[in-house]
Amino acid sequence: MIGLGDLLHAAGIVPVRVIGGQAGVEIAAVAYDSRDVAPGAVFVAVPGRHQDGHGHAAAAVAAGAVAVVGEHPPEPALPGAVPLVVVEDSRIALSALAAAIHGHPSRSMTVAGVTGTDGKTTTATMLWAAWRAAGLHAGLVSTVDFRDGDTVIANTTRLTTMEAVDTQRRLEDLRGSGCTHVVLETSSHALEMHRVDHVAYRLAVYTRITSEHLDVHGNREGYFAAKARLLALVGQRADGIAVLNRDDEFTYARLAAMPVATRLTYSASAAPADLVAEDVVAGPEGVRLHARTPWGEADLQLRLAGRFNAANALAALAAACASGTSLHDAVAGITGLDRVDGRMERVGVGQPFGVVVDYAHTAEALETVLGELRVATAGRLWVVFGSAGERDVEKRPAMGEVAGRLADVVVVTDEDPRGEDRVAICEQIAAGAERTGARRGATLHVIPDRAEAIAFAIAGAAAGDTVLFAGKGHESSIVSAGVSTPWDERAAVEEALRARTG
Repeated sequence: MIGLGDLLHAAGIVPVRVIGGQAGVEIAAVAYDSRDVAPGAVFVAVPGRHQDGHGHAAAAVAAGAVAVVGEHPPEPALPGAVPLVVVEDSRIALSALAAAIHGHPSRSMTVAGVTGTDGKTTTATMLWAAWRAAGLHAGLVSTVDFRDGDTVIANTTRLTTMEAVDTQRRLEDLRGSGCTHVVLETSSHALEMHRVDHVAYRLAVYTRITSEHLDVHGNREGYFAAKARLLALVGQRADGIAVLNRDDEFTYARLAAMPVATRLTYSASAAPADLVAEDVVAGPEGVRLHARTPWGEADLQLRLAGRFNAANALAALAAACASGTSLHDAVAGITGLDRVDGRMERVGVGQPFGVVVDYAHTAEALETVLGELRVATAGRLWVVFGSAGERDVEKRPAMGEVAGRLADVVVVTDEDPRGEDRVAICEQIAAGAERTGARRGATLHVIPDRAEAIAFAIAGAAAGDTVLFAGKGHESSIVSAGVSTPWDERAAVEEALRARTG
């Protein structure tokens, strides 16, 4: 418990004004959802895209909140005994209060933020593996899972980076278990919405940035600006480290111009950089490369398929070695990583064709993965995918065009329609595929039910073909109209394979 005034001071918050109540009231927790309020909590009213938390302040008080933080007095009005702390920005206040109530856990650990459009989860997991190989007690918070040392728990939140309270609570747990190093996969949503403003990042690691979440950021420039916030946070430190992708034409020059104590660059295309991948050879079982680094040279045999993982490995090597890991240990950890759930995962039960499950859910990511599989496929290349509802509408036909251009057979299906009509989403994707010459009933099939689409592709594949199932990856549910239906992509694919092979 901590007094409200002391908590505000620890959070560095100077209120615009305090209305009613007493600043000395004792606070036990910070909450932003009235349904999660417990007695003794301070409720932070956050304006949202669909609902405004100010309208739930009274419900929070009824549930036991003893103070409210907001941008204006809520309606209905609060009881006079409950103090209202008025601030300029509730989201920034939530971040500060969450860090303070949990004792600013990130300040006593080395925290690396990994951000980008593609490759975040794999790069973050590689960095965790490199730290673990060096004998460090390392943690990981990623889209796929939460890791504390070698303890792994699936991330079922469907969030890459959780809200500030949940993130700070997890960081406190990791600190309490003895973690000294933590990788935090950091999304543009989290940066835009100030969820991580008060995480004491030491490293900012950038993978490739293309275009995503324009429903939140408005345009590509807004998306870049959100991503750049991570480097701005790290640049405030005297020991801050930035790891930048020299091959990213869209972002590199602007990120490189931002101030930071140490800047490292990497390139998987032999461009001038601090770390360079040479002699990159990609095959069905993984990627081989020779890495030139400031700490020496090394040969890496990655167990992860996909040529793009050469770049991810360089980014992880740079971050690990810059934060004190030896090159030998970093290489051992990265090359020892067997797989990352839903990232270029090969699925097999003895069938005569290849099957891959991947999370690719943007046009750029789909193009990269299909390009990798195209050169490794002797027969036809199939792709089964959809696009999420209530998200970027523009990327739907763009993904269809990529699929129609690079795949021999395109199967458009459900992903997470949310409140939209799933058939309408599929048709928007199919229209893009048709513009590239895909023909309905021949090379283009629209099958909204995802299980049926998977079964159709598995039944139709021939020896030498490759079937890519994209978009769901590790996710454990399909969300439609407020209903979350359990889903396991790998299990659904294996079931279809067993049905075919008997």
